[in-house]
Amino acid sequence: MRRLDRYLIAEILGPLVLGFLVYSFLLLMQYLFDSAEMIIQRGLPAATVGKLLLLVLPSTVVLTIPMSLLFGILIAVGRLASDSELVAMRSGGVSLLSLYRPILLISAVFAAFNAYLMVDLLPRGNHALQQLQLEIVTQSVSQQIEPRVFHEEWTGKVLYVFDVPQGQSRWQGVFLAETLPGGEQRVVVADWGEPRVNEEGETLLLRLENATIHTVNPAAPGSYEVIAQDRLDIVLEDQFTTKQKASISTSRSVREMDLGELRARIADPQTSPEMRNLSRVQLQKNFAIPATCLVFGLLGLPLGFNNRRGGKASGFAISIGILLVYWILLSNGEEAARYGQLPAWVAMWAPNVFFATLGVFLLVRRNGDKSLLLSRIDRWVRRDLWAGLNLLRRLRRLRRWRRRRRRRRAIQALGGAVSSSTESTWGRRRRGDDESAATPAPPQVVLRLPRLRLRFPNVTDRYVARLFLKVLGLVTASAVTLYIVGDLGENLDDILENQIPRSVVLDYYKYLSLQILYTVSPIVILVTTLLTYSLLARTNEIIAYRALGVSLFRLSVPAVMVTMVVVGLNVYLQAEVLPASNEQVAQLKDKIRGRDTARTYRRADRQWVFGQGQHVYNYQRYDEEDRRLTHLQVFQFDDRHRLAQRLYANQATYVDDTGWVFDQGWVRSFDETVSTRYESFSEPRLSDYPETPEYFTSEIRPPEQLGYLDLKTYIEDLEARGQSLPELKVELHDKISFPVISFVMVLVALPFAFRLGRQGALYGIGLSVVLGIVFMAVYILFTTLGKAEALPPLLAVWSPNLIFGAVAAYLFLGVRT
Repeated sequence: MRRLDRYLIAEILGPLVLGFLVYSFLLLMQYLFDSAEMIIQRGLPAATVGKLLLLVLPSTVVLTIPMSLLFGILIAVGRLASDSELVAMRSGGVSLLSLYRPILLISAVFAAFNAYLMVDLLPRGNHALQQLQLEIVTQSVSQQIEPRVFHEEWTGKVLYVFDVPQGQSRWQGVFLAETLPGGEQRVVVADWGEPRVNEEGETLLLRLENATIHTVNPAAPGSYEVIAQDRLDIVLEDQFTTKQKASISTSRSVREMDLGELRARIADPQTSPEMRNLSRVQLQKNFAIPATCLVFGLLGLPLGFNNRRGGKASGFAISIGILLVYWILLSNGEEAARYGQLPAWVAMWAPNVFFATLGVFLLVRRNGDKSLLLSRIDRWVRRDLWAGLNLLRRLRRLRRWRRRRRRRRAIQALGGAVSSSTESTWGRRRRGDDESAATPAPPQVVLRLPRLRLRFPNVTDRYVARLFLKVLGLVTASAVTLYIVGDLGENLDDILENQIPRSVVLDYYKYLSLQILYTVSPIVILVTTLLTYSLLARTNEIIAYRALGVSLFRLSVPAVMVTMVVVGLNVYLQAEVLPASNEQVAQLKDKIRGRDTARTYRRADRQWVFGQGQHVYNYQRYDEEDRRLTHLQVFQFDDRHRLAQRLYANQATYVDDTGWVFDQGWVRSFDETVSTRYESFSEPRLSDYPETPEYFTSEIRPPEQLGYLDLKTYIEDLEARGQSLPELKVELHDKISFPVISFVMVLVALPFAFRLGRQGALYGIGLSVVLGIVFMAVYILFTTLGKAEALPPLLAVWSPNLIFGAVAAYLFLGVRT
């Protein structure tokens, strides 16, 4: 291998590895955020979490390898071009075409590795991930149940748990009823309950202790049966794991099949045409995506040569832009091939052919020292577009000059008016003197207004702020694009299977992008700060500022001020925008998954509602206009979560200043398992239940769909009922602390950025990955401790900020400013 080839490969490998770490970290961070709730609620051990990440890694790596390869080539070639090394090579007779030998060699190696991942490792990893998720489901059923929430996962049954004692797998206070009561109804109340899977692993049982079974026909309430049992086993779901395995088998994605299984499915005459097309698409994709490495290698050289002035940040932007275009072409082609509009090989290989042709075209023009654009387009850009931009600049300068001239004239006019007034006053005082005497010249008074010289922002501040904002925009666009690409890869099967319109998908990602911006902002600020000051150090600008007496603390002010703006935007998003946008995301995601609108959006859509006291309401329908509930049942519980009273009414109407009026029903009271009082009524009667019609029509949303004040009110309402939910308190404090993380990140990044010196932006990127991983680990650890009540929620949420803030203060002490 030639020395030049080894030199170029070494230049590519450095940024390639760093780009791989950054891209993979961003995609894995998305998975961690999406899975954090499952990990925390089910108390998964560290080994299981590590296994989950290991199994997710292949699906991440197959995307990040082509991206990091393109990024590495762009950075390496751009660096050679900016240092005039490519000019020296070409002066020595080295053609750009000869540089393709090392580039295509490294591209071929990564293409072969990616093909191994796609063909062999990825199908096995995806299937193992499904099996692990099944195992988690079967082993942690009890941890999926949240207290004070109605669970309707099991056909025909609704389960309500009053409390889950800390450190126990069983529930305290269990209420089990039929989802849609009709005819003879059976309700079970128990002191304790615990789900179990039988030895065969096929049946999910609910084991109840000190259980009481209430059976009655509401139309004939005179015959009411109460049976008490010390232990009772109720089947929640028969063939539990069989159904789960069948679901996995029937919904087994084509991404979980190897080449033999794909060919067998294509050849199977019983396979539906749509599934056969999907299998063909996956078969072609297994080789088309690895070939992308070769295509990006072909495309990277001319783009990197042209990128010699853009630096590392623009390398990120170009690689992300190309990836986004490639993914759009691939997704649209996959959708067309699924419905037979295009052959599978055309749909999967068309993006590669397009970019390969573009790469050859750009290389030919670059090798001939021509512009990358065609002559006509290039002339239009250089002559018309730039001329228009220059004209706009001249007009802005002319407006500024006119404003300054008007300001000077106003000052001169004011000074002249003062001088005239002084002259006339002097003349009046001299009246009566000899007019023939020589008149001395009147005194000239010149009024000078002080000019305000603001120390912030000065020229340096504006320069650093512009660079910071430029890098911030590029890094933000890269992070959001990566997040969307990863999410689209997970939802693509559902989008195609459920034939989701493109408008729904676009709306989903439009609203989701707001949450993405909020979520990735701390990491984006961290990367941006390290990149910005690393670029300044690389060009010796920081040394120049220090030589002029500018402190590093003063030089960091623009970054801190921009970050404060980002914090303010995040606070605004959290308070005013995200609750509504996240609700839209939830509804659109239900459509993408092919599910009906979740019943937790509105309480009026639910037939079971827990009241403000110890009441459970069940009704058939609520008429919001007439404020009437039909076929209403009210279950009242005592402090030990045992049924104390049960009321039934054909209808209940709310009357202002009076309350609920029940009509045609009955009421029965209990003491333990003994019925102590029974009364039926046919005339309307009043009640003293505290719920109003607004309670049945008000929205009930998860924490991410609630603002700070709404969530605080909801928590206070739960605490008034004697319920303590540390998870919600952690979410409440997190709504304030999470935006502040961006400010902490800029403080952490600044001392590291100043310590890097002239080592460059790539070291900043690598360091940001390490710091991001450490912070995310600390953040998840303390959040988990808070939700597990091992720490107070306030301390758990703010501890990462305090720890990293203290680290930043300590590191600043060692920086020579």
